[in-house]
Amino acid sequence: MLDNLTSKVFSAIKESKKGIITLDLLNSLRLCSKDTLKTILSRLNKAKKILRLKRGIYAIVPLTDSFASAQAMYNGYLGFTTALYLHKLISEIPFNIFVVTTDVSKSKKIGEYLFKAVALKNKAIGFETKDDYVISTKAKTLFDCILLPNYSLEEDKLINTFKEVRLTKKEWKEFDFYVHRFTNKKTKSKFMKIRKRIIGEKK
Repeated sequence: MLDNLTSKVFSAIKESKKGIITLDLLNSLRLCSKDTLKTILSRLNKAKKILRLKRGIYAIVPLTDSFASAQAMYNGYLGFTTALYLHKLISEIPFNIFVVTTDVSKSKKIGEYLFKAVALKNKAIGFETKDDYVISTKAKTLFDCILLPNYSLEEDKLINTFKEVRLTKKEWKEFDFYVHRFTNKKTKSKFMKIRKRIIGEKK
């Protein structure tokens, strides 16, 4: 059983967008002093009612939205197989959720999900907002999946997926931009080979 004040704090988190809230927003509700609020949050966290995603950000347990939680945990865009799913290019719900960052590479297991931040440094570009999420564009998703195949589908499945989706000329131009900017002569051939297979086998 939760006392009245703790219940109010818990309800505020539960009713927040996607079950995620910041300490500053909770404090702005003026339910109690900030020190008392921190004590309550610590108590709720120990009771496994909530989870501290990172300093100053909390989520309800079980997670309401694993994708939003991943983005709250790591600053970056959702990529690789996670982006393929959010673009509706694959139907299987991914339990490995990838966030592409500039400089953070770490992972955290929460329930059945593995949240993994993948640092691509200056390659961490090429994203858009879709359904409240920041995800890699289709062209950048393809590029990233070829770049780091361990976070992607098997090569043949990846090729078949993009044969079916049929990227536009604008999207292929975007893909080519990443290839020319971020690959050397040796690795560029791999990207162009896969590009040719996707385009050349569409008929």
